[in-house]
Amino acid sequence: MFNNISFVSLLALFSTTVTADEPTASKENEKPKRVQTVADILEQPGVLTPKGSFVLDTSLSYTQNSSNSVSVVGYTVLPSLIVGLIRASDIDRTTLTFGLTGRYGITNRLEVEARIPWVYRSDSISERDLNSGSNTASLRTVDGNDIGDIEAAFKYQINMQDAPYWIGSLRFKSTTGKSPYDVPINSLNDFEELPTGSGFPSIEPGITMIMPIDPAVIFMNFSYIWNIKDDVEVDITIPGEDSDENIRVDTIDLGDTIGFSAGMGFAVNPKFSFSLGLSHKTILKSKINGTTSSDAKLLQLDSLSFGANYAVDRDTTINVGATAGITADAPDFQLSVRIPYTLK
Repeated sequence: MFNNISFVSLLALFSTTVTADEPTASKENEKPKRVQTVADILEQPGVLTPKGSFVLDTSLSYTQNSSNSVSVVGYTVLPSLIVGLIRASDIDRTTLTFGLTGRYGITNRLEVEARIPWVYRSDSISERDLNSGSNTASLRTVDGNDIGDIEAAFKYQINMQDAPYWIGSLRFKSTTGKSPYDVPINSLNDFEELPTGSGFPSIEPGITMIMPIDPAVIFMNFSYIWNIKDDVEVDITIPGEDSDENIRVDTIDLGDTIGFSAGMGFAVNPKFSFSLGLSHKTILKSKINGTTSSDAKLLQLDSLSFGANYAVDRDTTINVGATAGITADAPDFQLSVRIPYTLK
């Protein structure tokens, strides 16, 4: 969703017309009234952050997800004979992310953005060994908190004259967060501490379309996330053995992500607006040492979102958004609160 600006101000901007009246003595001397167009208005503030303005955007998001799985710790002798331990697990994942984002308008067409996240994750795992005769499930909790992956982006408004308006963007994500390959694991290959970053840098080009249809605004966005492959060290030490030589270096190429979202924003009054949207992401298969694993699959993430925006004053807005996943791979629920504040 295109969330850099308030729908209240955007819709008010697109629906504003100004008439310049001039005194006339007769019809011969009367000059036609000139109506200020959207293009005239956009030449002043634009759709992005106005030239010379700085926006400090504070955000807090809560994400909840759950999954059920059955795993085998062991090996298969025959298709119907398993030697090892069968475990059924129920995992509830909670993520809290505090973000601090700054945006600066270099020109009315071009803005630069930087985002610093702090991530807290907690997994509550209920496990039961199916073939050990256990009557109760064991419960363990794993958490982790640290700085996340810092991001930087550029956004450029391509046209300012005629609708629809097109905005191009280029985002870069760093690896400042704790990587999944940097946290300790136990003998069952389970995390003893949760990572706060992906461990791989990425580049995300995107294009956004904004179409004003008074009193609403329709928006669409298309993006592609290219995850840059990297070499990682993998500990292959067998439990019970202590050796510094059991380190293998693998080249990991995370699957890229194709994203599309669309929706509508509607202004109820000059201070309040709401938006509805649909988001889809396809995560491609990952590769290890140039080979795609036989059990790798495409991930399809679809979600519905609802947002409400209230303008406290000319410089401060409060944005509350809720997202519900509608596919198995998508997070179950996400709630976010953003408070952008404009510094002239």
